[in-house]
Amino acid sequence: MPRATESAAMPWLRRLGVTTPELVVVTDEQILTPDEPAFGPPWVVKPDIAGSGKGLAGLVHICRSRDELSSAVAATLRSGAPAVVEEYIDGDECYLSIALDETTRGAVVRASTSGGVGFDAHQAAAVTVGLTQGLHDHLVVALLDRAAVHDLQLRRALAHALQVLWTAFCAAEAVLIEVNPFRWDGQRLAAVGVAVEFDPHGHATAREFRPTPLVAPEAAQDRAPTPREVAVHEADAAEPNRAGVKFFELDGDVACMITGGGAGLLGLDYLTDLGISPACYLDASPGAGSAKLQTLFSSALSVPGLRGVLFGGAVLSLADARDVALEFVAAADRAGFDSTRVPTVVRLAGPHEAEAHATLKERLPGALVLDRTASLEDACDLLRSAMERSPQALEGLAR
Repeated sequence: MPRATESAAMPWLRRLGVTTPELVVVTDEQILTPDEPAFGPPWVVKPDIAGSGKGLAGLVHICRSRDELSSAVAATLRSGAPAVVEEYIDGDECYLSIALDETTRGAVVRASTSGGVGFDAHQAAAVTVGLTQGLHDHLVVALLDRAAVHDLQLRRALAHALQVLWTAFCAAEAVLIEVNPFRWDGQRLAAVGVAVEFDPHGHATAREFRPTPLVAPEAAQDRAPTPREVAVHEADAAEPNRAGVKFFELDGDVACMITGGGAGLLGLDYLTDLGISPACYLDASPGAGSAKLQTLFSSALSVPGLRGVLFGGAVLSLADARDVALEFVAAADRAGFDSTRVPTVVRLAGPHEAEAHATLKERLPGALVLDRTASLEDACDLLRSAMERSPQALEGLAR
C-alpha cells in the first residue's frame, strides 16, 4: 500500500485543518544550521519513514539540549533515513483512527482517551460506518460516549478532528488514517504521530488529493515474474485511468479467483485449512474494465497443472453479475479452460444474478454454481468434495 512519510503526512493533515507540530527535515546534504530549528527546545527526533511503531522500536528521541539534538539527528541519519525534527507538544494522549473494513464495505472508526507508545488500537471504542452513509453527528456522539470522553472541550476537538479525518479518508481513498497519539493540553488537540496508507488503485482525483511524495513498498521477489504475472501487469499499465488489477502466482494447484482483497485472503485461508494449496491470488477494483478482467481471469485459468478453480466475489456486490459471468466465460475460452475436466465452483451474486447463473451453467458445463445463500466456506468445502469425487457423484450439490 502506498504510504506517507512523517514529513509528507504532517503538512497534509495541517492543510486539511488538523493541528500538527512544526517540523524540519534533516538529510546528509541539508543539515541543521546553528539557528535551526526555529522552535523548541525540547525537540522530537524521529526517522522520516512511513508507518507507525517508531516509538515502540525506540526510534523516537526527545531532546532538551543542542548536544542531545545533534546526537539524535546523527544517529537517525546513520540508520539510513532522513531525520524529522519536530516541535515537542505536551499534553494528555488520545487516539483516533479510520481503517477500511472490506468485510462490511465500510470503515471502522476508533477513538480512545489513551494512546501513545504500545497502545493497542483494539482497546479503543469503535463504530462501523458505511462509506456511502457518512460519519454523521449521531455516530460521532455514540463513538465518543463509548470512549468515555467526558470533557466537553475535548469532545468538540475530537469531533472536529474526526470529521476532518473522515473527509480526508474518503477523498483520498485511504485504507488507514491513524493518529497515535493526539496530544490535548486543555485547549489544543495536536496530532504528533501519524500513519496513513492508501488504495494503490485509487481514482486519479483521489491520488491528486493525497500527500506527496508517497512510499510504495516493493514486494520482495525471490524469483522472476511468471508470464501470467507479466501479462496482468502489462494489461494493468496499458489502461492507467481504469481501476487496477493484481495477480500473484503461488505454488499450489487450485486457482483462487476471489475479488475483494479481504475475501480473497479469507479464501486462501479456507483452502489452506482444508489441505488445498492455492495456485494464485488476484484482485480487481470496481471499474477495471473488460481488457483487464479478461487478462486477469485467463491468467489464473491458465496456470499449469490446475486441479480446481474457486471463482467469485463479495456477495453484496453492486457489479452486474451478468457482466462478471461473461468476462469469466470469455477468459475461460481464451485460456482453453475445460470446466468438465477441472472441478470449478462459482459463488456469484449481484444484480441479475439469475441470468448470470444461467449463462455460467450453459457456457461452463460441469461448473458448480452457488447462490447467495452459500458462504465462502461452503464454496471451499464444495470444491474439496468436487476434487475428491467424480462429476457424476456431485450432481445436485450445486444450489
